Amino acid sequence: MEAYLQEVQNFKQNWPSIEFVDLIFTDINAAPRGKRIPINALDKLNKGVALPLSTISLDTKGNVVESAGLGEDLGEPDNLCFPISGTLMPTAKEQVGQLLISMMDEKGERPNPLFIRNIVSSMLETLASKNQFPCIALELEFYLIDKVRGEHGEPLTAINPTKKTREKDTEVYDLDGLDDYADFLSDLNRIAFEQGLNTSGALSESAPGQFELNFNHSKDVLRACDEIIIAKRLIRQIAHQHGFDATFMAKPFADQAGNGMHIHLSLVDSEDNNLFSQQDGQASSLFYQTMAAMLSQTSQAMGLICPNVNSYRRFTPGAYVPTKANWGENHRGVALRVPISDKNNRRIEHRIAGADVNPYILAAVVLSAVLASDNYTKEQCPPPLSDNAVTLPLRMPEALDRLERSELNQYISREFIDLYLACKRSELAEFERAITPMEIDWMLHSA
Repeated sequence: MEAYLQEVQNFKQNWPSIEFVDLIFTDINAAPRGKRIPINALDKLNKGVALPLSTISLDTKGNVVESAGLGEDLGEPDNLCFPISGTLMPTAKEQVGQLLISMMDEKGERPNPLFIRNIVSSMLETLASKNQFPCIALELEFYLIDKVRGEHGEPLTAINPTKKTREKDTEVYDLDGLDDYADFLSDLNRIAFEQGLNTSGALSESAPGQFELNFNHSKDVLRACDEIIIAKRLIRQIAHQHGFDATFMAKPFADQAGNGMHIHLSLVDSEDNNLFSQQDGQASSLFYQTMAAMLSQTSQAMGLICPNVNSYRRFTPGAYVPTKANWGENHRGVALRVPISDKNNRRIEHRIAGADVNPYILAAVVLSAVLASDNYTKEQCPPPLSDNAVTLPLRMPEALDRLERSELNQYISREFIDLYLACKRSELAEFERAITPMEIDWMLHSA
């Protein structure tokens, strides 16, 4: 832990105004949980901080899912959590820093096998032993919305800070729209730089008040996922400072585009040769094998990468959201897109997940296909835009059933998938017990 103590010392010197640090632990939904400590208590973290094991299995409201089996039946045991290197950084709050932590076992000797970040780390080690090193880039979409809700509790689009009118027009890649939000974006980019985030900046997206934050390609897969957690928190903080709220909900508006999170994957060896390309620039056998594996697993993985009932509302016609397990080159209507590229940057863009996905789970799903690629041949990869592509499950119950029967437990542990299923089925059951205003409106006097 000498490196950690040096990191703490450097941080105190670089940010003398910071008095407190938020310790951030992510649950199964990747929601940031934790505690705030005085900055002088950082030195003690090299011995670990105890958190209940059940914090992994918190639902979207922050309650322990008892059916997951990590809570009261076990006596709420603690496990030790330790700092994640390189994540001690400032926040948008002048006197508050933050630090991500990862869960080990009770003695702090081995990574906890239910913590998804640890699972991704293990998958990366397996691939490294085969001289395969994934390189990923993530795209994160979000809405700035009004802090005030509508008459029925619905979200409202943001009031444009320059025009002083509520956003209503869709202008894809609108540069003037970026100018209207220049103060928000300036603060976002400034603190993202201070935090060392590997981002290439924000652009206006497909709907009023919607933006996309793009991250550069990185061979540090865990760090890339960490940065999504950090960026979401930063966006929310900056939004509040500028009078907005921010949402990463997959489909906050029925009549507007949803929020997606695409992941680009390439694979290199220890000498940075792109393993998806041959020397002559053509796609390699491994590229087609990985594509075949990914297509085969896609419908099985929907329950993991579409974690909420709202996630499935993105899948509407004409919204550039795929409904079949297909692929194509330079085509935004498919599940797996191959962008324009040369032999050095040939990659697969996985376009299914919404912005509500746990980034570590998304990475694990993509890496599962790379691990499974040995079980497929080039010839098993269907042609682009195949008419025989499998239809994706577009309802949460069906997606969870397919996940339970899937081959993914060979790569993402059965223990984790069972935990995940218990948590998500508990959330789904609670959602389905709720009686909606629409039901009452339609049926109170007509049934």
